Amino acid sequence: MAAAAHLAEAYAACVRYIFSNADFSSAGRRYQKPVENWRRFDALLEKLGRPLQHCKVVHIAGTNGKGTTSALCDAMLRASGKRVGIFTSPHLHSFRERIRVDGKLVSKEAVVAAMDKVRPAVEAVGDASPFEKLSALAFVCFARAEVEWAVLETGLGGRWDCTNHCEPVVCGITRIGLDHMNVLGSTVAAIAAEKAGIIKKGVPAFCVLQDPTAAPVLQARASEVGTELQVVHEDVYHDSLPFWLSPAHQRMNAALASSLMHSLAARGLIAEERELWQHACETLFWPARFEVFAPNLFAAANAQEHTPPSLILDVAHNVPSVQALLSSVSSMYCDAPLVVIFGANRDKDVKSMVQLITNQPQLRMGVAVLSSHPKGSSVDEIISFYHAACTFHNPDDASGKWQAAGSMLEALQLASASLHSDRRGGVVLCCGSVFVAADMRATLADVEPELFDPADWVFENRNEPHLLM
Repeated sequence: MAAAAHLAEAYAACVRYIFSNADFSSAGRRYQKPVENWRRFDALLEKLGRPLQHCKVVHIAGTNGKGTTSALCDAMLRASGKRVGIFTSPHLHSFRERIRVDGKLVSKEAVVAAMDKVRPAVEAVGDASPFEKLSALAFVCFARAEVEWAVLETGLGGRWDCTNHCEPVVCGITRIGLDHMNVLGSTVAAIAAEKAGIIKKGVPAFCVLQDPTAAPVLQARASEVGTELQVVHEDVYHDSLPFWLSPAHQRMNAALASSLMHSLAARGLIAEERELWQHACETLFWPARFEVFAPNLFAAANAQEHTPPSLILDVAHNVPSVQALLSSVSSMYCDAPLVVIFGANRDKDVKSMVQLITNQPQLRMGVAVLSSHPKGSSVDEIISFYHAACTFHNPDDASGKWQAAGSMLEALQLASASLHSDRRGGVVLCCGSVFVAADMRATLADVEPELFDPADWVFENRNEPHLLM
C-alpha cells in the first residue's frame, strides 16, 4: 500500500510539473520566438543524450487526420513485428495516451523514471513549455523502452515543432486547412509552409490530395530540399476497412498510412505484410474518431416499434474537419434526422462551425454544451452564433433550433427527446472539441459502463490527476 501511494504521489507530481506553466489565455505566446525555442529544446535533447538517435522515425504533420494516420502506422509497424513507440496529442482521458509503447499506455512507473532524467535537464537549459516537456518525456520513455521505431505526430505546425528534431526515414502530411491561424498564419498557403518544414533532404515524403493553395507550397519545399513528394490518392488503401475508417476523410488517412508502410517495405526496412496490416487496421482502437454507440438511454426513450438513434462521437474541432464529418454523416445516413451536440474552444472559428451545422438540411436540433477546457466557448455564445445564422431558417419553425444543455447527460436526454417520435431513429452527433468528446465518453462510462471494453482509456480517467491540455 505504501509503495502504491508513493507511486501515485510521484506520478501526480510529474503531471503537475508538466503542466505547471500552461498558459490558456494566449495560445500563441510561446511561439513568438520560434528560433530561440528551437535552440533551447535542441539543447535539452543534447542534455538528454539525443534519446531518439537509435530508432527509426515516421513523422506525420497536417491539420486534420494526423492522429489517425499515426495510429494506423503504429498498428501496422507492430503487426510487422516491430517494437514501436508512438507520440500523439492531445489526449482524451489520460495524458499517458500521448505516449504508447507496443500499443499500450506508458506506465506510471515509466513516467516517473523518465521524469527523473527530464526535469534536471529542463532546469539546466532554463525553461520548457508543457509540450516541450511532454516531447522530451516521450523521447526518453522510448529510449528506455528500447523501441526500434517511433511514430511522431507534430504538435503544432512542423518547421519549429519539437518533433522536428529528428531524422525520419519517411514523412507524411495529411490534409491541410485553416486552424491555429494566430500561430501558423492566416492562409492555407502560410500554414502549408509551416507543415512543409518536416520535409527533409533524402527522406521520402507523401501527402494526401491538398487544397490548391497548399499543394504548390509542399511541392516547392520538396524541390528545395531535393526530395520527391508523392501524392496519395484514395484508391491506395486496404480493401476492407472498419466502419470508423469508412468516411471519405478517414479513407484518405488510411491511404496515406498504407503508402508510408509500402514505402518502408520497398526499401527493405520492414516486410511486406499486407494481410497483417489489414488486420491491424481492422482491430485498431482509436476512440472518438467516428465512434458509434447505441446507448440504452436512447432505446428506453423510444417506442418499441421505432429504431433508436445512433450516437456518433468525433473529435472534429475546426471548420475543415467538421465540414468533412457532416458530409460523411449525410452520405452514410442519407436523410436520417440529425441532432448535433456541439461544444468548442473559443480560439476556434466557432461561428463558422455553428453555421455549418445549422445549415445541414437534416438537422432537427443543435444542443450547445460547455467544454471542460478553460478555453471552452460558453453555451450562450454558441447559441448567439445560431441566431446569426437564422436567416437560413424560419424562426417560427422548431426544426434546426438550438438549445443549451447544462451537462452531457442533459444533452443526450434533449437529443433523445427530439428524435423519439421518428421511426427512422436518426443520428446524434457529438463533436466540436477533443474535450467535448472526452466529456461525453466519460459521461457514458458513468451511466452505461457496459458500453466500453474494461481496458478502454476512459477508465484511466478515474485515477488520473485532472488535466486540461
